[in-house]
Parts: sequence; structure tokens; C-alpha cells
Amino acid sequence: MNVNGYEIVDGVLDLGKTGLSVIEDKAFWSEKTVRYVIVPDTIEHIGDWAFAKCANLLSVKFLGPHRPGLFGKDVFKGCERLKEISFSDHDEVTASYMALCADQLPYDHLLRGDDAGKKSWYAKWDICLVETLKSDDEKVRVNAALCGEEDISYDGIGSVDGEMPGETGDFVQKEEFRKCSLGYFRLSHDRFLEDTTRAVITDHIRNNMFGCGSGSSFYSIFEEQEETISYLRIYLDITKPDRNTLLAMAESVKAKDVFAASYLIKEAAGEDTLGLLML
Repeated sequence: MNVNGYEIVDGVLDLGKTGLSVIEDKAFWSEKTVRYVIVPDTIEHIGDWAFAKCANLLSVKFLGPHRPGLFGKDVFKGCERLKEISFSDHDEVTASYMALCADQLPYDHLLRGDDAGKKSWYAKWDICLVETLKSDDEKVRVNAALCGEEDISYDGIGSVDGEMPGETGDFVQKEEFRKCSLGYFRLSHDRFLEDTTRAVITDHIRNNMFGCGSGSSFYSIFEEQEETISYLRIYLDITKPDRNTLLAMAESVKAKDVFAASYLIKEAAGEDTLGLLML
């Protein structure tokens, strides 16, 4: 498949075959056939919104080291499925963090920083995370409610010109889930995690646990299918629910999350797992 002069084969875009040093602004805007991108070290700059709204983009692999000046503005905005942005001088953990700060924690300076992957960079990542977790949910609700219909994107992916992803209620819930997901990820991959940041994350989880606040720290877990059980373990360790709460949580779980429901029932049952399952 050919898109704007670039060849995409089985979802793979190999920019090494283009002979170019610069990827233009919006070059692959909203291109849904792109899943994997390979970037040679001959690419000197990737323009603003070059891959924005590529809804199926999963991985971007740079064959050279990370360097400042490579990224333009909002290069991967709206790439919600993006799992890694890897460089030759980064490991898999940093690649995952880079992917998150491309869209889920959208602070461009984290992508552009000359210390990416170092302890100082993780400290900056945490500052952005804490700022996100402490942002005013009520303000989000008001802003969403005041937003006109023309500003809502019904394809589920907000654009760079201000569109919000879906109906107002969906947008607010999505924002709440995004915060919790970022918190769980950080606790799961706690490289250079300071105690003060850990405390902010755990407080956010407790303040929005099952039956409290928005309940988003519980319900958001089931949006992360690959991490559901590991995130659930973190949640239980932090919130320490009693037996009745565990059973109520299990009852609220959707049918597709049967393994999570079973896990909760087992936690509630303790020694008497079989007896409780038969009730």
C-alpha cells in the first residue's frame, strides 16, 4: 500500500527505504493501516502531528540513539494503542515510558529531552504524572459540559485542534481511567520511583476505589486487558478491602472479565474458596 509516496507493507512502515532526512508535518495523519514504524538514524526530524491519530500504531523503533530536535509537536497525539518508542540506547522499560508520554502523558518535552532514560528524566516524568493526578476532575467536568457539540470527536480519538474523544460523560470517564492507568503502570515499573510520588499515586487509588469517589481506580483496571490481574493485585494491596467488599466487587465485574471475578472471589474466600464459589 502506498500512502503519500511511502510504502506500507503488512502494517509496517520502513522509513529507511524513503531516502529522506525529514518527515513532513501530518505525513501520516490518521493513517489507520500503520502498525509498526522503523526509523533509520538518517532521519533528522519528524514534523508536527506526523503520526497523529494513527489509531492502530503499536510500535515505533528508532535504529539510532535518542537525540534532541528529533520530534516536532504532538507527533503521536491520539495514538492510544502505542506501546513502545524504542531507541538503540534505551531498554524496553524506557521504551514503554516514552510511548506513554507521547499520548497518555502528553508532555512533549519528555520526548525531546536530552536526558531521556536517565534518573533525571524519570524524575521529570513523575512531576508530570503528579501534576496529572492532582488536576481538578471537577474542572474537567465543567469544561467538558461547556464544550460545544462541534468539539466532540465521534471516532473516539480527540484531534489536535481541540476535539474531545466521544460524548462528554465518556470523555470525563476516559480522563479518570487514564490517570489511574498511568498510576498503576508507574507502580508496576517503579524504576527511580521516589516515596513521595508513590504516596501521591496510592492516595489517588484510595480516593477513587470501589464505592468511593468515582470508583475509577477499580473500574479502570478492566480497560487494561493485558495487565488486569497484576493491576488488581496492586489495587488490593493498597486498598485492603474486606470480604463483603471483595464479593461486591466480583459481582460488579463484567462477564468478559471472568478471571478477575474468580480472583476476587478466591481472595474473599481465603481457605474456603470452593464453598464460596458454590454459593
